Parts: sequence; structure tokens; C-alpha cells
Amino acid sequence: MKFTDVARMCFDNLKRRKGRTILTVLGVFIGCTSIVVMVSIGIGMTESTNQMLEEMGDLSIIEVSRGWNETGEETAALDDTAVESFRALEGVAAVMPKASLNQYSIQMYAGINDRYQCGWGEIVGMDTDAMEAMGYELLDGKVPGSGKNEALAGQWLAYNFYDTLMPEGRNYADRWAYDENGNQIDPPDPFFNVITTPIVLEIDKGDGTEVKIRQELKITGVTKEDYGKGWETSEGIMMPIAAMKDLMTKIDGSPVNAKKLTYSTVLVKCEDISLVTEIEESIKSMGFYTYSMESMRESMEESSRQVQLMLGGLGAISLFVAAIGITNTMIMSISERTREIGIMKALGCYVRDIRLLFLMEAGAIGMMGGIIGCIVSLVISVGINLVSMGVLGGGSITGEMVLQALIGGEGVTRISVVPLSLMGFAVIFSIFVGLVSGYYPANKAVKIPALEAIKHE
Repeated sequence: MKFTDVARMCFDNLKRRKGRTILTVLGVFIGCTSIVVMVSIGIGMTESTNQMLEEMGDLSIIEVSRGWNETGEETAALDDTAVESFRALEGVAAVMPKASLNQYSIQMYAGINDRYQCGWGEIVGMDTDAMEAMGYELLDGKVPGSGKNEALAGQWLAYNFYDTLMPEGRNYADRWAYDENGNQIDPPDPFFNVITTPIVLEIDKGDGTEVKIRQELKITGVTKEDYGKGWETSEGIMMPIAAMKDLMTKIDGSPVNAKKLTYSTVLVKCEDISLVTEIEESIKSMGFYTYSMESMRESMEESSRQVQLMLGGLGAISLFVAAIGITNTMIMSISERTREIGIMKALGCYVRDIRLLFLMEAGAIGMMGGIIGCIVSLVISVGINLVSMGVLGGGSITGEMVLQALIGGEGVTRISVVPLSLMGFAVIFSIFVGLVSGYYPANKAVKIPALEAIKHE
């Protein structure tokens, strides 16, 4: 028999027994839907975990600090030599050395006659050429050039300045303003624009003298707040390393210390998240301390995998029950079609064709149940996500809302995520379950003697 003939006979037999076929397909459909929905919730947990970690910081960045032994001695200096060794590691996309002036007391001024004053803020020197590769974002302006007095300001730096000519209570722009209902409102504009108004740093050398170093800075741009890359992106000043070295030379009065600048931290960005662990271990072996989100991410992903296995196991129970139903259906079908089997053998049908016929019927039941189950699972997943988004019961549902519930989007957290790979696996697994369930009945069918089958009433 041709394969097309066997396939036609298969679907004709399924159509002849519609009621039994529908009930058996229903069992597979329920089992498949259970598995897909359960696993999709586990995948949704993983997605929400990754979104949470990404909000906390870039998952591919490793923060490196100096290494110390038990006696308090430095085991590895975080200098230019160390930076070059990090750049040489395979899989490193960018390296961002950072030096700070935390050891000095710094006052900041702006405006005519130092009208606006600020007594605190992070002053950091960094490799500004690597900012784009490291994922820094600018809200306004541009990255500093080669000018020694150019720098970047954090997003909220201007709000740290107070107006010395205004009375107490009105001498600052409050960026933490709330309305009468306790909801945060848009902050007012700061007293001055940091890009158009130079900022003067007044640095106390801390040597017991009253001599203070003043350095005027031209702010060329404002960075977006990102605590994962440093507090200075919010309320600090970032200048090129060369400008920092010149400033430290001016403070110390000697270029020696500036040339041997030791960095407070170094950010190392990996080409891919999967390389973080390997690169982090390589840096640790050099004697440095490291910190990344990788260990937290791995533990959370492990928990998510365990939840997925547990939920998937619960759904698999339903599919196992469906498999028993397929086996029962096929055995009953063989009992009813014993005479038909004998006639097929008498007409010269090969045993493999008879086996293929019954396996195809079982596989078709599994395939139909799997496809319907995936479609229904997708609908259930969208419904769950719409409920979690607070859409249902709150007005009309738009196509954009449904699309966000289906494929996600910026700022959208989905409880249930059904990737195409999961749907494909569910259909293939349902077909496999059908074939396995139909194997025993198919073998039973081919073993029936032709003469006995023809005599069967």
C-alpha cells in the first residue's frame, strides 16, 4: 500500500468513530494544555527574575576591586597594568577603570559669586571613551572630549545645590515632591542648567593648611541614572582619566602620584552573560575581589527550573492519563475491526502497512490534541497576563495590550510566557505519546491470524 492510501484510511477510520476520537483527543488536549500552561508560568518566573536583575544592573558587568589578604596587605594593585590584563582576557568587550576623590573634602559651587552651593557628591575619573560600550546613556549633551576641564554630570546632580540667596525652606529644588494622595509628582526644574553653567570644585587638601584647590569644570552632558554602574551617574561628576590625573597632580603638587594612579574600582563588561562566571574566576585568580549579578542570577534560575519541573510534572500526569485513553481506544478499535484486519491480510497487505495504519491513527490523535492544546494554552496565557497587567475589568482591551501580553514589551512583566519552542515541543511530545500508546495495540493487530480474523463476527 502507498503511504497516501494508509493516511487516507487512517483519517477515514477516525471520522467513522467521531465520538470516541473526540473524547480521546480531548484527553490529550487537556494533558498538553496542562503541561504548556504550567511550564509557561515557570518560564514567566525566569523572565520576571531577569527583568528584576537587569533593573538592578547590567548582568554582563563584573565590578573589580583591590584584593587584600588576612593581614590587611594589598595582594593586587588596581592600576593600569591590571586594567590591561583585564582587557587581554578572552570574551571581554570593554573595561572601565574608575578613580575617585573620596579621600578629600570637596565643595561644589555654581553661578555668579558662587551663589549655588553643594557640599556632597561623588567625583569620579573614568575612561570616557568606553562609556558607549559599557552601556552608559546620555540624557543630554555629549561625552567629554580631550579638554582637561570637561566632565559629565549625574542625572540629579543639579538638585543637590541650594541657593544661598533664598530663605530656608525655599533654597532648594525638591525632586522628591508628592501630591496630597502620596503619589510622586514631576520635580520642578533645578535652579540652573548644569550644561550651560560651569561648576567649580573646591578641594580641601586635608594637610592642616587653609589652602584649597579650585577647579572649574564645563559639563558637556548629563548621564541617565544607573546605580548598577555607579552612584555618580545619579548625583556625581564623571571626568576623563586624564583630567583626573591633572587634577590630582594639582592637588598633590607632584606628577608622580598621578602617573601611578590606583583605581578604586574597574568595571569589566563581558561579550555575553554566559562568559561572566569564567571571566570572573580568571580575575579572582589574579588576586582581585569581584562582584557580579551572575551568582544571584544562577541561584534564581535554578529555583525557576525546579518550579518548572514541578509544574511540568503535574501537567505530565494529565498527559499520562491521556496516553492510557489512547491505548484503550486503539485496543477497542482492534476488537471491532478484527474482520477488517483479516480481509486486509487476505488481500495481501503487508504486516508493516497494518502496523503503520494503527500507529498513524494513534499519532494523529496525539497530534490533534497537541495542536488544539497549544492554541488553547496560548489563549489562557494571554488571559493570565492581561489579568496581571490589570487590563481585564478595567475597560476596553486594545490590540496593543493583547500583543504585549503575548510577546511582552518594555516595562511589561508577564506571568505566563509561551515561546514557540515550547509549543513545538508540546506538539511533538503529544505525537510521541500517541505513538508509544498505540505501539502495543498495533503489534496486537498484526499478530491476529488472517483466517481467524475473517471468521470473526
